[in-house]
Amino acid sequence: MIRHFTRSAIVFNDEGHVLLVHHNKTDLWLYPGGHIDPNEDPAEAALREVREETGITADILDPQPFRHPAVRSIPSPFAIIEMEIEDRKVGPHRHIDFVYVCRAISGNLVAQAEEVSGAKWVPVEDLPALHTPVELPALITEAAKGAMGGLWN
Repeated sequence: MIRHFTRSAIVFNDEGHVLLVHHNKTDLWLYPGGHIDPNEDPAEAALREVREETGITADILDPQPFRHPAVRSIPSPFAIIEMEIEDRKVGPHRHIDFVYVCRAISGNLVAQAEEVSGAKWVPVEDLPALHTPVELPALITEAAKGAMGGLWN
């Protein structure tokens, strides 16, 4: 089966709410994300997608276990997940998704009409009431524990 590399961002604000977008193609509430462009690393791509889909600028929260002046360290994802995708153009395929946990730092929330029909900040405890992928509430709840607990900088 065809596999595509994608990246996503679970973005929290100062109130501990998570940023979600209503994706036009899937009719689901998701965190911002998409495919990695040529010459982008997954972290750069995740932050770009947040800006493009929502107007929000974010920073990655990352424990960054290794740094050395001779190399550039790319932030580590919170999770790497693989899922099946149905797409009218590509057909059935799989996404290998690098999921980053982020903190919003600036911007006004504006949904990008081409891909998403809405964007909003949602309290984590309200996730089960939304139409989301089955794994999304558990993944975001786990990310919130680290982000709000100060495990990452």
